[in-house]
Amino acid sequence: MNQPTFRKRWLMAAIAMAACSASTALLAQNADQSASSGSESSTSLPTLQVTESRLYEEATGPVLGIAATRSATGTKTDTPIIETPQSISVVGSQEFRNYGARNVSQALGYTAGVSSAYGGGGADTTHDSMMIRGFSVYNSYRDGSKYQANVFDAQQELYGLERLEVLKGPSSILYGVASPGGLINAISKRPTSEPLREVNLQVGSFDRRQVSADFSDALDEDGEFSYRLTMLRRESNTFVDHVPDDRTYIAPAFKWQPNEATSLTLLSEYQRDETTYIYGLPASGTILPNPNGKIPQERFVGEPGFDDYDNESYSLGYLFEHDFSNQLKLRHNFRRFYSDRNFDNVGIVQQSQSSAGQLFSRTAHDRRDASRALSSDTSLQYDWEAGATTHTSLVGLDYVRQRHETERYQQSIPALDLYDPAYGSGQWGESVPNDYSNVSRKEQVGLYLQNQMKIADKWVVMLGGRQDWTDTESSRYFDPSQEQQQDDEAFTGRVGFVYLADNGLAPFASFSQSFEVETGTDRNGNQFEPTRGEQYELGLRFQPEGWDTMLTATAYELTQENMLVADPVDTTYQTQIGEVRSRGVELEAKTEVGHNANLVAAYAYTDARTTKSSPATPEKVGERTGQAPYNQFSLWGDYRFSDFGLPGLKLGAGVRYVGTTRPNAYLEGEVPDFTLVDAMVSYETGPWLLSLNATNLTDETYIESCTYACFYGEPRSLVGTASYQW
Repeated sequence: MNQPTFRKRWLMAAIAMAACSASTALLAQNADQSASSGSESSTSLPTLQVTESRLYEEATGPVLGIAATRSATGTKTDTPIIETPQSISVVGSQEFRNYGARNVSQALGYTAGVSSAYGGGGADTTHDSMMIRGFSVYNSYRDGSKYQANVFDAQQELYGLERLEVLKGPSSILYGVASPGGLINAISKRPTSEPLREVNLQVGSFDRRQVSADFSDALDEDGEFSYRLTMLRRESNTFVDHVPDDRTYIAPAFKWQPNEATSLTLLSEYQRDETTYIYGLPASGTILPNPNGKIPQERFVGEPGFDDYDNESYSLGYLFEHDFSNQLKLRHNFRRFYSDRNFDNVGIVQQSQSSAGQLFSRTAHDRRDASRALSSDTSLQYDWEAGATTHTSLVGLDYVRQRHETERYQQSIPALDLYDPAYGSGQWGESVPNDYSNVSRKEQVGLYLQNQMKIADKWVVMLGGRQDWTDTESSRYFDPSQEQQQDDEAFTGRVGFVYLADNGLAPFASFSQSFEVETGTDRNGNQFEPTRGEQYELGLRFQPEGWDTMLTATAYELTQENMLVADPVDTTYQTQIGEVRSRGVELEAKTEVGHNANLVAAYAYTDARTTKSSPATPEKVGERTGQAPYNQFSLWGDYRFSDFGLPGLKLGAGVRYVGTTRPNAYLEGEVPDFTLVDAMVSYETGPWLLSLNATNLTDETYIESCTYACFYGEPRSLVGTASYQW
C-alpha cells in the first residue's frame, strides 16, 4: 500500500470515529433531555473526581498505600484493578524509592514474571529492555501511548514517574503493535493543587552524586491553574571501568482546569544522558571456563575516549479531558518525541579468542542516531444502564508515527587482552560504511471498540476489538534507492470475565490477542504476515474492602505464531512456520500488615520454549527461550517502629532469586541462578527524611543475562539520600 492509500485509510478511520462520536453524543444528549424532563428511565452516573480532595485512588495518581486499587492501562478507562480480566502489576513511586531503584528494571525487580535483559539491572545505562512472560519487550509507553521510536532512545527517568504499570499478555486490542508478553506503561508526575516541595541530595557507590527537586502547587486561589516542575542532575561512575552515568533531567508540567468537567495538562521533558554503551563480555571467562579464570566484572572492552553515548531527548504533549455530561467523556492525548545521539562503541567478536584465551578481536562502530515519534489517541467513553446491567463503552482512534535514522561506520582495531588490557595501542583499520545504516519509518492507525458490562454488581464482562493499519518503510542510509515498503492489516480482540464475590475474591478468565509486524519476503517473494500472539489466562484476585491488600494468582498459556525460521527448501531464505509457547504460573502479594509493616512477595514459573521450527532445524523444537528463567522469587518487607516510640524509623529488607537461563542461540553454556539481598533504613524527623539503600548487600558476583554477549550484574551498591520537604 502506498503512502496516499495509507493516509486515505487513516482518513476513513477518522470519519468512522467521528460518526461513532456523533451518535454517542446524540445518545448522551437524549439522556440529558430525559433527565431534565424527570423521566424515570433516565440514568445519571457520577463523574470521576478530578480534584485533589479525593478519598480514593485515581488511575493516574499516586498509589495510596502499598497495593494499587485502580489502573487505566488495561482498559484505557479509570477501572478498579479487581474488575480487569487481565494481569496487571502496579509499582508506585514510593515503592521503588523503598527499593532504592535507579532504573525501570530495578523498580520492577519485585514483580512476578518480569526480568531484565541486556544487563538492564545495573550494567547498561542506555535503554530499558525487559522480558515479560518469556518474551522481549522493547516498545516504551508513557501515559497510555507509545513513547519513543527506538530501544536506544534512553532510559526513562524514574524520578519523573508517578507509577509503573505492567500489563501482562497480548494487548493489541488497545495499543496496536505490541509484544505478546505485554507492555510497561509509565505514568508521568502531574500537577497538584496542593503544595508539594521536595529537594533531595544523594551520594553513593561509584562516586555517585545527585541532586533532585520536585515542586508543585496551584497558581491561583481557585486552583484553576497549577504546575509541576521536576528536576535532576547526576554525575556518577559505574562498576564498569571508563563508563560514566551522568544525566540532566527537567520536566515542567502545567494544568488548566476551568471547571470539574474540563482539564488540560501540558507535559514536557528534556533529558541528556552522557554515558557509554556496555557491549558485554564473551561467554568464555564468564559462563564458560577460561584457562585464565573469570574475567573481572569491571572489565571494559571498548576504548576510553572513543566509546560514547551522548543522547539528548525532548518530548512535549498534552492530556485533554472533557465531560459533555454525567455519561459522556472525551479524552484526547498527544505527544511529540525527539532524540539525537552520538553512539560510538567498540565490541568484541565472541568466537575470536586466542589460543591462550586472553586476546579477543574487536570492531569499532562510529554511529549517529536520530529518532522522531508522534502519538495521538482520541476516545469517547459512554456510561449507561440497561436493566440490571451497567456499561462503560469506549470507542477510540489512535495514530502513531515513528522515524529512526542510524548512520554507522566500522573499522577493525587491535585485539584486547581482557585479563590485562592495554588501551590505545596499535593501528586502527580503515573506516567503512556499515550495512546496518538505515532509515526506518513506521505508521500505525488503530480503531478500537470496548465494552465493560457489570451485571448485578457481581459479574463483569469485557469485550473488545480493534482494527489496525500499518505502513512500514526502510531504506539504506547510503543508498536510499534500495527501499523496502510494506503495509499490513490486523484485527485483534479480547474477551474477559470477572466474578466479584462479597468477601473480596474475584476469579477471572480472559482470551487476548496481539500482533507484531514482520518485514521482508519469503523465497517466493511473498510479503511476510504479522506474527500473532494469543493468550488464555485464568486468575484469582483477593482484595477485601477496607484492606490495603491485593493478592493475585494466575495461570496462562501464551503462544506466538508465524515466527520466522529457516526455509527447508533453501535455508538462505526464511519462512513463517515457527511457533513459541510460554506456559506459566504467577503469584503476587502486596499487603499492609498491621499499621506499620508492608509485605511484597512474588513468584513466577515460566516455561517458554520453541514448539514449532523448520524441518531444517528439528533440534530447536523444545529449546528454551533465551533469558527466560523457569523460576523467579522475591520477597520484600519494611517496618516502621511506631509501636516502640520511634515513628520516624523504618527498616526494610528484600531478597530476589532468579533461576538459571539459557543464552541466545549462538552462545553456549548456561547462565547460573543467583540470589540478591537488598536493604534500606530511613529516619524521618520534621521536614527531613534520611535514608540509606543497599542493593546486592552480600556483594554477590553474578551474570545477569547473556544475549549476544554476557553481562555482569551490579555489585554491592550503597546510596544515601537526604530529602527536605516543606
